[in-house]
Amino acid sequence: MSILDVRETERQRIAKDLHDISLQNLSHLIHKIELSSIYIDNDPIKAKLELATVEKELRHIIEEMRTVIYNMYPVSLEDLGLKITIEKSLNLMNKDGKFTLETDIEDVSCENELIQLSLLRLVQECCRNAIKHSKGDKLFVSLKRNENGYYIIKIKDNGLGFQEKEMDEPDFHFGLSIMKETVYLLNGKINIDTSENGTIIEIEIPF
Repeated sequence: MSILDVRETERQRIAKDLHDISLQNLSHLIHKIELSSIYIDNDPIKAKLELATVEKELRHIIEEMRTVIYNMYPVSLEDLGLKITIEKSLNLMNKDGKFTLETDIEDVSCENELIQLSLLRLVQECCRNAIKHSKGDKLFVSLKRNENGYYIIKIKDNGLGFQEKEMDEPDFHFGLSIMKETVYLLNGKINIDTSENGTIIEIEIPF
């Protein structure tokens, strides 16, 4: 997979997220508003209930769109640094609380914006795959800078490991490809160890 393929895949993912979150749901809300306008004269209480549902769903859509926009480029990366940005991103991904998160993230300094953003993206992609595919309930996330000149990322879950059929799924396959291509472009190394006891992903990126 080339860098152009990676970029195109990311664009398609963002477009799909926005489509699933906004267009379908907003079309559904338009229908509810039309129903409310029909009920307003004959059954005001029912109309109010429909509008209350519309308001609740709109707030949910706004929150989901904020998450998508934040993931595209988090403003906090510049203001608050990589450590807090990663922690915020993990909390957004795990907002339903299905995973117990354990983190060991150092406040690593990095003047190169590309590397800093790439480290964030790698952590996000690893965790996104774990949350979506692992079927586990615990996730360990570590980011450190060692004395040998490397940023070390370690992601560990207690799930069932990669299943062959899951690796053929487009989003899972492209997620792995994007990670590997990003690591390659940064002259790094990636090792994935998966079994029925869970998956461990270790990434080294030279600084």
